[in-house]
Amino acid sequence: MPIFVLCMIVFLLLTGCWDRTEIEDQGFVVGSAIDLEEENGNDNSFKIKLTNQIVLPGGLGTPLQGGGRQQEAYHNITITGSSIFEIIREMATSANERLFFQHMKVVVVSDQVAKKPQLFSKVMDVYIRDHEMRRGMTVLIAKEGTEAKEILDVLPPGEKVPALYIDSLLENSYKTASSLEPLQVGQLQGRMLTKRSYTIPEIQVGDNQTLKYKNAAVFQAPENRMVASLSGEETRGLAFLTEHDQTSPVMVNVDDEDVVIELVDINHTYDVLSDDKDNLAFEISLNIEGSITEMLGESKVLKASFFKKLEKETEKKVKEITEKTIKVVQDDLQVDVIQIGDTLFQRHYDLWQKVKDNWDQGENYFSKADIHVTVDVNFSKTGASDNFK
Repeated sequence: MPIFVLCMIVFLLLTGCWDRTEIEDQGFVVGSAIDLEEENGNDNSFKIKLTNQIVLPGGLGTPLQGGGRQQEAYHNITITGSSIFEIIREMATSANERLFFQHMKVVVVSDQVAKKPQLFSKVMDVYIRDHEMRRGMTVLIAKEGTEAKEILDVLPPGEKVPALYIDSLLENSYKTASSLEPLQVGQLQGRMLTKRSYTIPEIQVGDNQTLKYKNAAVFQAPENRMVASLSGEETRGLAFLTEHDQTSPVMVNVDDEDVVIELVDINHTYDVLSDDKDNLAFEISLNIEGSITEMLGESKVLKASFFKKLEKETEKKVKEITEKTIKVVQDDLQVDVIQIGDTLFQRHYDLWQKVKDNWDQGENYFSKADIHVTVDVNFSKTGASDNFK
């Protein structure tokens, strides 16, 4: 009897992998692009075009020996339908691999989809709701005039998979170019649930088969509809007002000499100066740590008088950039993407309850409020030497 039981255990262990799937037979979806294919004006229905980018594991290795051609590392599948879920199921019938979404890196949505009331939230529903989707995948808006599908076709020399290239591009650009922090699906869901307006970074095709991660799409709640696109300088001002963990260069001029300053840390303080809902007033204080990275003139940067002028000119430049952004979002767009509403919700809840239904819609208390910016800059580093010329 013991021998019989032992044999049964051995047989069970030997058959443990009977239904395994070879990695070459699995389709790892790493990126999606969503475009508007057709609009029916009579019943307000839409046909959308979904492109999924699938990694081919065999093409990620080293080139074949003997001069043979290396296998492609990815391929794109595009299908049109009425819903994302319907299209994904249709793809499953035409793909020769079983599709897996646990390695998704990015979802790119065209501005045409984003500008239709409620359509953006509908197409994102699967990516938010489905348990197979990653909460950490990044959401991007394709710049006006560019199909989202085009973004997944851009592959610079030396890269193997466009979606993986985009993933690395976002991380590098955010740290160095005054771009907004990449927005993940989990964060997007939180912004939708709070019914407060928000921004999503944009991406566009650059020169020589490259992409540019810059600008920002403005979404107004509660429709979750894109209403405008901020320019590069306006996005830069928004980054100064809302972002913390990034480095950003600013060029200032002192005594007719240009100096490049790197802003390495920004701390924000939001204060309510007046809580009368018809006469609201706020102050945004920016405490910035910077360093001198490049001196384009002949002055001695360690000279006390020059050093103080440099700090003051940097404060003036940052204040100018941020005030331009505030003017655009408050006067032109009337949409709060500078997070004053977030501050009221978190720290002045009683006041928020009075204004929330008409904050940046209806009466639009946001557009009527007085918003002041103060900037204080301190330099932590001046470089290894004062002047070597």
